[in-house]
Amino acid sequence: MIEELKPFIDKKYRTKPDAEFTGLGGSSLGGLATLAMGIFYSEVFTRLIVMSPSIWWDDYAIFRLVGILGEKPPLKIWLDTGTDEPGWELARDLRDYLIDKGWQLDVDLSYLEVKGADHSEAAWAARVEPALRFLFPPAK
Repeated sequence: MIEELKPFIDKKYRTKPDAEFTGLGGSSLGGLATLAMGIFYSEVFTRLIVMSPSIWWDDYAIFRLVGILGEKPPLKIWLDTGTDEPGWELARDLRDYLIDKGWQLDVDLSYLEVKGADHSEAAWAARVEPALRFLFPPAK
């Protein structure tokens, strides 16, 4: 992703390759991987869409990863979940943990719970537009 895919995309397409313009997103385990990649590679990705992350994976490893952060990286994060997803309340715990680490709600962290939304591509598709608007607001 870092050494091959992103350089290929930046070469082939008209991108703004700097980290402040570069985002990554995923849902479920992909959402979890997105947050981990952002933490490990914040010099490459600074805008993250973390939809319905599978927080339970690897005995809640994402909490350990966030826990070892010394200084908060310059990440702007969209985090969401649906209330019809198993374990959806864990997203609240992750939100709170990120806030404890220095993220500010509605500044560099947006959190959304969608009543009745399930763990599906259709549910995630409905949330892509607001996520992109938060992460990449129009220039003033």
